[in-house]
Amino acid sequence: FMRRPLDEFVGEEKGITDAWDLLSPRLGALRKSRLVSVARLRSAYIRLCLQDVHDPHNIGACLRSAEANGLQYVDFVNIFQKFAKTSSTTSRGANHWLDLSRFTQQKIYIEGLRARGYKIAAAYPSGSSYQLETLPIDQPLAILLGNENAGLDESWDQHIDYKFSIPMYGITESYNVSVSAALILYSLTQRTRREIDPSRVLLNEEDQKAVLNRWMARHSRNLEKELAVLRRSVKTNEQSLS
Repeated sequence: FMRRPLDEFVGEEKGITDAWDLLSPRLGALRKSRLVSVARLRSAYIRLCLQDVHDPHNIGACLRSAEANGLQYVDFVNIFQKFAKTSSTTSRGANHWLDLSRFTQQKIYIEGLRARGYKIAAAYPSGSSYQLETLPIDQPLAILLGNENAGLDESWDQHIDYKFSIPMYGITESYNVSVSAALILYSLTQRTRREIDPSRVLLNEEDQKAVLNRWMARHSRNLEKELAVLRRSVKTNEQSLS
């Protein structure tokens, strides 16, 4: 999946595969157990895509909703605007637990989704074929939300598999994008975990371990130095046992 990491959100993990094994012994038992439990519930079945969402507080709130609902992947596709930085206050650190990617080429992003079997579902205020509660969930979904003011660019139209809306009963015509994200992700998370086989919804063991590695890598201040020391220690211990 061609992607460029959001360095300002994620940091660099540099392909490290042993961070969890080497660094997790430093964690308290409860903390370590908590991270393992959360990783086991992580899902790539639903992923969130934000097109040209620019308000840092909206971005932060969307990330918080995604993380709280067990998503692992959030994508940013910016067709018109530069990438915005998130609000650490609003996201409450959720960005550290997610894999975030950014794209400036819509075509590349869509090809990546299709290669991984995703259907694209987009939220619209009206004129949709589905309501949120009737949106098909038999295939993995990429949920597409548009810019706060302009909405989704019309260039998406030919690529969208499902257009859906969130029921509303007031005079206001639409929800704020971050509120929409929260409502949509909660509803779909509940439905998929209730109706779809967990082996399809949840990350497999290999991907869970990769997630744990990335989490540990992101939360180490001097990652390479710490790992180098620990690797030498492991090598020395192995030599003494031979």
